[in-house]
Amino acid sequence: MGHRSFGYATSPGAVREQNEDSLCVRPDIGLWAVADGMGGYNAGDIASRITVEQLAEDVGSHMTLSESISRIHHQILDVARTNSGCESMGSTVVALKTDGKNYEIAWVGDSRAYLSRGTQLTRLTHDHSYVQFLIDSGAIAESDAANHPERHAITQALGAEGIEEIEVETVHGSFYENDRILLCSDGLTNEVGEKEISSILAELFPEQTQVDRLIEAAIKNGGSDNISAILVGADNSQTKEPVDKHIEASSANSSGPDQKKGRHHFWLWMVILFLMLFISVVFVYGVL
Repeated sequence: MGHRSFGYATSPGAVREQNEDSLCVRPDIGLWAVADGMGGYNAGDIASRITVEQLAEDVGSHMTLSESISRIHHQILDVARTNSGCESMGSTVVALKTDGKNYEIAWVGDSRAYLSRGTQLTRLTHDHSYVQFLIDSGAIAESDAANHPERHAITQALGAEGIEEIEVETVHGSFYENDRILLCSDGLTNEVGEKEISSILAELFPEQTQVDRLIEAAIKNGGSDNISAILVGADNSQTKEPVDKHIEASSANSSGPDQKKGRHHFWLWMVILFLMLFISVVFVYGVL
């Protein structure tokens, strides 16, 4: 059996004293998650802790990510309604479940997941936020999002009052050799742009080193919120290179069947041309 490497870290950042983020790191059941207790809400740290603890329990009992996250939404609502000081608490979540080379990601809110493949960084999640709604509707450009006054407003959260049933989004995929998946709270993405994240992850360092560098970059850039990140690598014993790499290799390697057929045609025409030239020369000199 192969080994899936990973790294993780969470920090209160450079401004806030309390860290309301919580992490789930359970390689034994193939589960990783980041939960961001809602800034400005009461008991956000309690909501995020409920999220990761219940998620681990549910997935360990073979519940799907979507089922568990939907259940946690109602659990947080119940705790908030029955415990003084927990009113209006909430949390975002982004969770990764791995099974060999396959993975599933589920999320609610604006915590994100990215796929890092070589020098390419691909966002796998779609923010449940007001700013993302404005981008999707064409009201603002994506370049305007970072400075928008409502950039912290989200449209869905676990435990959010007034939402009877949340809409859990999911995405499925497969790991290829040396792929990495990054889970993070908005405390990272609000301070470190995707270009810088991509540059850091493109370096061939262990996952824990990469996570530490991401956290340091966010703090250096302001660290105005809690910062959390988990980086999970592919189990390379169960992965293979992407299909497009195989295609490129076949094109560069002159041993494919079409290329062999092309070479045979080339030499056949060369023989025919040589024979025609020889016959012409013999004919001309014979006439002379």
